[in-house]
Amino acid sequence: MNVIRLYCAVSFLIVGALHAQAIVNGDFESGRNNGWTEYSKGSYTLISTAAGFASTDITPAVTPHSGQYMGRIGGYGYEVNSLSQTVTLPKTKPLYLKLFVQDRNFEGSDCSGVWVGAEIRVFVAGQTIYNNYLCYYNQTETWTPIYFDLTAVAGQTVQIIFQADAANSVWSFAYIDDVSLTNQITDVEKEKIALPTNSELQQNYPNPFNPSTTIRYNLPSATFVTITVSNMLGQVVATLIQADQEAGYHEVGFDGERFASGVYFYHLQTANQSLTRKLVLMK
Repeated sequence: MNVIRLYCAVSFLIVGALHAQAIVNGDFESGRNNGWTEYSKGSYTLISTAAGFASTDITPAVTPHSGQYMGRIGGYGYEVNSLSQTVTLPKTKPLYLKLFVQDRNFEGSDCSGVWVGAEIRVFVAGQTIYNNYLCYYNQTETWTPIYFDLTAVAGQTVQIIFQADAANSVWSFAYIDDVSLTNQITDVEKEKIALPTNSELQQNYPNPFNPSTTIRYNLPSATFVTITVSNMLGQVVATLIQADQEAGYHEVGFDGERFASGVYFYHLQTANQSLTRKLVLMK
């Protein structure tokens, strides 16, 4: 499934205005070496104009969503590349990372066997918030806005990374433009909030902690969720969540004020998966 086809509906009203640091060179109009850190194993250019990215193998041709420049990740062979930058996020909630994307893929890029499209990942604050393949059969040839929910890390200084791993791949590219932060989404765009592609139980932060910590987790689909904390003997000492929850990015707090210092385990149980991580309470 393509990065720009992972959509879900949301039912809440988003209000308020965003006041915070913008993404530096989010429209790529300052060209290279400004805002974004470019990494390419094969030393390819990742920020350029339509002419700079032009190729007879890329049809139809891609032009920027705005201005003259755009970003591109992907490639072929064993190429790995990324565009990244560190941003201090606003405290305003909800908070979304917004960008426009489209892609181009070789006809043999069918997401099966060795001949697959580039694997595209999006990382924020050291956590994977998107991981999937580009494929020819669902190539999107128009600029499409998508949103990633960053509410769980609002107010933090984080690194945002768009990364492609084209190992054992025919060529496949994802084009990126007009990257920004927002907390306002129109009714038309609500369906374009990107879902997590898999269940993930993230490491609590801070860890070690005293007396409270935050546990974040991702759900690719709606499910009944149970989150518990157990001691070294396997005895459940706290139940944090036991409810139906929608797909998306979630967090829950754990207060260890009444517990003794030591190693504990927290568990995420859904309808089809069980995940466990360790946390350390240090008083």
